[in-house]
Amino acid sequence: MKLSPLAIFMLGLMALVIGVSYGVFQKWLPNMADKKAYDEWGQQLDTEGAKMNKAIERVELAQQTVKELSDKWQITVARRTPPASVAAGGINIAVNPYDLTVDSRTFRNNVQRAVNRQLKAGGVTVISGPQVPFPTDDPDTIMSSYYNYPNVPYPVVIFDLGQVTVSGTFEQISQNIRSWSNMPNYLAVADGLVITGTSPNMTGTYNLSVVGFVRGKKIAPSIQMAAGVPGGQPAAGTPGQPPAVPGARNPDER
Repeated sequence: MKLSPLAIFMLGLMALVIGVSYGVFQKWLPNMADKKAYDEWGQQLDTEGAKMNKAIERVELAQQTVKELSDKWQITVARRTPPASVAAGGINIAVNPYDLTVDSRTFRNNVQRAVNRQLKAGGVTVISGPQVPFPTDDPDTIMSSYYNYPNVPYPVVIFDLGQVTVSGTFEQISQNIRSWSNMPNYLAVADGLVITGTSPNMTGTYNLSVVGFVRGKKIAPSIQMAAGVPGGQPAAGTPGQPPAVPGARNPDER
């Protein structure tokens, strides 16, 4: 049977429609959907990658900040902490508490001598100087009462020494109070300066506090813990990286 040209055209058109429909629905549309999914995935990866870069930048910034703070603290350690041995004028808190009570008295006397030397800075005459408190003789409370540990996260001596009175010229008194900011091995704070009199014979009165950050990576256990007393709490550990009873000065320390 011979088909008419119209029939042949219609059959061809139907074949073309079927082929185009197959290509569109079976190939082109799925490929476009896959492309869209890949594009979205790529955008998510780019977003997460940007977050990762920012996270790395934050970590690097945090590390840099920690290093800067650590460097500043090391400067403080070098200038503002007593030596780590009694022989050098400082204190070693790693000894047993009985020895620590004895060593702490020697340490106290060395602190008094350091304060006395600083008092004369500027060439002033000392009228009334402070007394550095003596430590307790109780080995169980020496760390808490004198070194403020564990009341604060690290051992530190804090001496609120009260009023100091010196005499001299205005320049001498001014230099004297400024010199406390450079006191070796300790952080000294002098404030509340009041000057009376007329030049060149003037009197200066101010308040003085001295702080000493104690070096050491080990703290001896308390007597209770060392003796195995139930309930005794150890004081051993690594310190974290801040009134006492006044006592009389030794006559030879002035």
